[in-house]
Amino acid sequence: MDDSEAFRAAVRVQAAAMLNGDASPYDRALEIWRLAMGEWPGRDGDEACISLHLIWGALTDWVELRPAETDQAETHMITAAREWLTVEGDQQAEARYFDRWIYDILGYERPSVTG
Repeated sequence: MDDSEAFRAAVRVQAAAMLNGDASPYDRALEIWRLAMGEWPGRDGDEACISLHLIWGALTDWVELRPAETDQAETHMITAAREWLTVEGDQQAEARYFDRWIYDILGYERPSVTG
């Protein structure tokens, strides 16, 4: 991907396909993760790929590392995809989505605030 518009369009296609049941949520989630990895470190000033990389990497790792919890992980994938399609394109809504998914749901450590 060479620009954020193409990247975002490709992510929308994968998220919509996940909701339509065109493939397993895991397969679509893995593709979103791959798309985000291909955009690293965020071309065109669009940092969504970094956050999407973290979210979808954690969700796919969940299936790979704890296969007995696949159903639970895939339920989260579907929810994340549905929410992304709702907020994508609204910078403030995206920021809330990223904050909630990265820190509150997936448990990444929040950066320390100094100053």
